[in-house]
Amino acid sequence: MPVPKLERATIRVPATSANLGPGFDCIGLAVDLWNETNVTVDEPSITLSGEGADSLPRDGTNLVASSAHRTFLELGVNPIPLAFECHNNIPLARGLGSSSAATITGITAAFAFAGFDIAEPETRRRIFVIAADIEGHPDNVSPAVYGGCQIGVNCSWIVSRVEISDEMKAVVFVPDFTMATKEARGILPDVVPRSDAIFNVGRAAMLVHALETRQWSLLRHATDDRLHQPQRIEKLFPRFRPIARGALDAGAHGVFLSGAGPTVMALATDRFMTICYEMSENARKAQIVGKALILDISQHGMQIETEFERSN
Repeated sequence: MPVPKLERATIRVPATSANLGPGFDCIGLAVDLWNETNVTVDEPSITLSGEGADSLPRDGTNLVASSAHRTFLELGVNPIPLAFECHNNIPLARGLGSSSAATITGITAAFAFAGFDIAEPETRRRIFVIAADIEGHPDNVSPAVYGGCQIGVNCSWIVSRVEISDEMKAVVFVPDFTMATKEARGILPDVVPRSDAIFNVGRAAMLVHALETRQWSLLRHATDDRLHQPQRIEKLFPRFRPIARGALDAGAHGVFLSGAGPTVMALATDRFMTICYEMSENARKAQIVGKALILDISQHGMQIETEFERSN
């Protein structure tokens, strides 16, 4: 009996926040804000709507298309011509994992149209590994693939879930300006003092423990960092401070720069509207234009719906 061919796939990938303060390049969190892409076998094309519709490339250099092409080659499959219809809700270059979402969309499309079952754990792991290889670190791609809060380390790309309560939400302030990850990485020193390394090891351990045991009061200190946030805040985004202070004063348990920034993320279990208001108000006073969002933690990562050709 012939195997039915995949005709259409709809792929959804969540926004993610990397680092969560001290977990630089290894801890990430998925939130309930999604990019959705319809994929069909057709003349190669990229259709864009939503975030980045006026700025993202519409050719093979688009991360969705290039990631799919690379994956076909890694699978030893002749690249299948695909048309991508992308609706992007994740803001670009704001520290919410837009590039990881695009990368995973393309990789997932290649696996699906090459005949792999995306529901199989081994297939999902291979998607994660290729995405981590492309990105160079797992902090965004691990929660984007698996959902929830994830720890990833570069030892054949091992990943592990941190259980986080459904009562936790992320309150974010997303400035209108962008912050390029390459620039934000470029200002970081290659060597750090031992005291700073010890500081971060302790905070990262406390962060995971606080999330797992619901000891929310620990998060105020557990989201502190010395490896990347002080440099990025001082040189690129000093006005982070009043927004963060507004979140903590309003009842947030912890606050940090989301990824490379400039998005400011606060973790909270109540008083969400008050926190949202105070972050927005302090941003206004600091003359920062942007928007505030209250987002659930997404316990699920990348999702796919498929339609196969009907046999005659």
